[in-house]
Amino acid sequence: MTTWLIPIFILGLIAGSFLNVVIFRMDDLKSILTTRSRCQSCQKTIAWYDLIPFLSFFLLRARCRNCGEKISVQYPLVEIFTGVLFAYLYLMYGMSWGLVFYLIIFSVLLVVFVYDLKTQTVPEIFVWAVVVLSLLGGAYFGGFTLLSQIFGGIIGGGFLFLLVYFSKEKWMGWGDVKIGLILGLLTGYPNAIFALFFAFVFGSIVGLVMIYFQKKTLKTAIPFAPFIIFSTLFSLTYGQIFINWYLNLFMLR
Repeated sequence: MTTWLIPIFILGLIAGSFLNVVIFRMDDLKSILTTRSRCQSCQKTIAWYDLIPFLSFFLLRARCRNCGEKISVQYPLVEIFTGVLFAYLYLMYGMSWGLVFYLIIFSVLLVVFVYDLKTQTVPEIFVWAVVVLSLLGGAYFGGFTLLSQIFGGIIGGGFLFLLVYFSKEKWMGWGDVKIGLILGLLTGYPNAIFALFFAFVFGSIVGLVMIYFQKKTLKTAIPFAPFIIFSTLFSLTYGQIFINWYLNLFMLR
């Protein structure tokens, strides 16, 4: 099982490097195909040996070789996180089409995750792409029925829709509704309930920690999409375990 772990991890580092390019060029995605990587400060083309995922950041001491300007810590963080994510999914699904499916899904969701943290906006084109992919393969690779997927989507998207509608977007935005829909389509019923619950738990914990360290207040908006995405991944792995534990705890099964 662990034979491909290191190659998959390295593939994740490389994928993370590409995802960084997508995130930084979100306003001009066509440039990804037409323009080489440049320093955001001096605009000089970056040599290939300064584009080694994760390592180059430290070899360059987090500064551009040409102008000495600091390099964003986002680069190594996204790269290492993507590498860990790839390795984690490989351990969960092995070398299978299911692994390919979830690597694509969560790579795109990682772009949404980081972009929402940076701008508090959700890139629509990527969200709709994941919605379509989730509809096509969520039930099959998730091991549940199409009916379960439909109910999951209604729960995930519907609950957040009500929150957005009745709060008039004060609590969260319409982009979160689409991410909630993805949550339901990928986890199915009843895991979607568990995933939503933990998204709010994770969000509350992080919010309280940030308030404690005086970085936020109760009135400060905190992006919610990252918590939904993380909870979706968590639910795919541990959702059924927690549901069984809950049902056994209250003797409901």
